[in-house]
Amino acid sequence: MKSPWFRLTLEERLQEVLAVHFDPVQGTKYWLEREKELGIDVRKEIKTLTDLAIFGPMDQEALRQRPIEELVPQGLLKHKEKLILGDTAGTTGPSKVAVYSEDEFYETFVEFFGYVAEKRNFPIGENWLWIGPSGPHIIGKAARLVAKRMGSCDPFAIDFDPRWVKKLLPATMAWERYQQHIVDQSLAILSCQNIGVIFTTPPILEKISPMMTPETRERIKGVHYGGMALENILYQRFREDYFPGAIHISGYGNTLFGVCLELEDSPGYNLEYYPPGPRLILNIVPLDQGRNLEQRLTEEVPYGQRGQVVFHRLDKSGLILNMFERDSAVRIPPSEKAKKMGIFGDGIRNPQPIINAKDQDQLGLY
Repeated sequence: MKSPWFRLTLEERLQEVLAVHFDPVQGTKYWLEREKELGIDVRKEIKTLTDLAIFGPMDQEALRQRPIEELVPQGLLKHKEKLILGDTAGTTGPSKVAVYSEDEFYETFVEFFGYVAEKRNFPIGENWLWIGPSGPHIIGKAARLVAKRMGSCDPFAIDFDPRWVKKLLPATMAWERYQQHIVDQSLAILSCQNIGVIFTTPPILEKISPMMTPETRERIKGVHYGGMALENILYQRFREDYFPGAIHISGYGNTLFGVCLELEDSPGYNLEYYPPGPRLILNIVPLDQGRNLEQRLTEEVPYGQRGQVVFHRLDKSGLILNMFERDSAVRIPPSEKAKKMGIFGDGIRNPQPIINAKDQDQLGLY
């Protein structure tokens, strides 16, 4: 990748970003307030990732309720026309807002995919079909640019509103009709256009795949998954039964931090994801729900063990520290493939919403 931060060490990137957000004149109002509350000099005292624990868990309400002008460096507000906004889907409550500069947005969501895709011989120049949200959702803003980065025209697109879907009770008439509405539009495009790449969520693809003709499925040369967790058995079905001739790349991410990608076909259909260099750090902390978040922040589970995902977003346009995700995952070291691609941070295997875990065995060693 050509991104200026990609080859930096974690310590170099951390100092670079902290210098921006904690600049006393041009810094970020929210973070300058936190610095004052804690009575510290961040630019002098915070040197390593471990030092970030002093801030405690990220205040999610700040991302929900505070105006964006308080969450980005004051220097960026001179050029608001270059800021890109994204709302979360509201799975864990009222939506949160993330802000990216144009260059960091492109590097995070578009260029990283292109870098990985080219290493994996993902098809170039094919028409894309994007089935997913638009509106305030950042994945829709990224999907169009990702398709063009890979040589497609503006992708064919089917829009759906995840916030509305969450309000519909599963298996009700309204839920079934909305789902069928998405399916009908998708199949109509697939039946008359030369679609070579599909980018959508696993549940949608699971619904439309058996309805596609064999000829239509054979035209699919690439599949990109995002937006929702992908189960191993379903991934195997996509790769072996429906689209055996395609290159498959799954992504794990969200509006707040960006995306981690599957760098190679994971063995045994396990899904292994790595973040793009030192701008995004994933920590896996113990799942012990009986202990407070502050205690768990300073610990990491051993490699091969499942824990809760905590992330740090180190961007000049947006700083998020010690953010507890609703997912658990298995901590894995950088693979040989990752290191050859210049990625030296830990990855994660088989992330899943914590609420899906049925018993402690599912939360143990893998």
